[in-house]
Amino acid sequence: MVSPRPLLSAATTVVALITLTPASAAASSPSYRVVDLGTLSGGDGAATAMNDRGDIVGWSTVAGGARHAVLWRHGVITDLGVLPGDTDSAAVDVNEFGDVAITSFGSDYLTRAVLWRDGQLRDLGTLGGENSVAIGVNDRRQVLGTSEPAGDMPHRFLWRNGVFTDLGRQYFYESTADFNNAGDVVGGFNVPPQDYPCTCVGGRLRDGMFTQIGSEALGVNNRGQVVGAANGRAFRWQNGTLTDLGTLGGDWSRATAINDRGEVVGQSTTTTTAAWHPFLWRNGVMTDLTTRGVQETDVIEDINIRGQLVGARGNRPLLFR
Repeated sequence: MVSPRPLLSAATTVVALITLTPASAAASSPSYRVVDLGTLSGGDGAATAMNDRGDIVGWSTVAGGARHAVLWRHGVITDLGVLPGDTDSAAVDVNEFGDVAITSFGSDYLTRAVLWRDGQLRDLGTLGGENSVAIGVNDRRQVLGTSEPAGDMPHRFLWRNGVFTDLGRQYFYESTADFNNAGDVVGGFNVPPQDYPCTCVGGRLRDGMFTQIGSEALGVNNRGQVVGAANGRAFRWQNGTLTDLGTLGGDWSRATAINDRGEVVGQSTTTTTAAWHPFLWRNGVMTDLTTRGVQETDVIEDINIRGQLVGARGNRPLLFR
């Protein structure tokens, strides 16, 4: 079922952590320490996901400008490489075992979902077509992704130990954002009788059953809590109850990631500016992260159970701790 390519060993480069000077903090809470994670020889990069142990993954450029998937662990950046014959790659998720979900890109615009484990890259293959894309990896060592069967549009899939489980078509304008250890898959779905072109809604897919949740579902934790946006406002959903997380004073907000403690990160408009500010929502309180050393234009991608954040500032990968 899988068409393996030769395995590729990762090369490792040691970099020093560079601590950036944080902005002034709000009096009620300390500022984050902002750490530049370092890059490969190309100098650009971004952090996209982090596990609770502190492993961080993302991408960085090499000399010549190609992007390579990377892993940051204990101050060391590891180049996870690309599949043989490909030009670029990017890591999208990491589980608690340190397995990394990657998409590798060829010069022919073909893509492959890849799992990096124990220093080796494994091509996961496809559902029969030419392409596959990785979206996440959980602690059951399942990989979530999309791939088209021969002659069809892309389908969502779960892969584990060489076996694909086809979760059905990802229709026009739909998206697949995240999943958890229980196999809950969240994203954007086309709800019948709507058809192409359609306005898709946020939802959760479990065991083939769809639950509609707001207008946009972007993250899910291992407690089954889903975050996203509903009617232009950030929400957290659990067991049929949708909780409005509020805003930073403006009209709009959206939640993008949630940890297993139920803490949420996202963006919101404020009363003083139309620009979006990054926020942290915890125990019913939404905090403007620009008061805690995060800049307005910083991109926050993930939050782990320690409350650490990862993302990017311009072309630099950052850890906020």
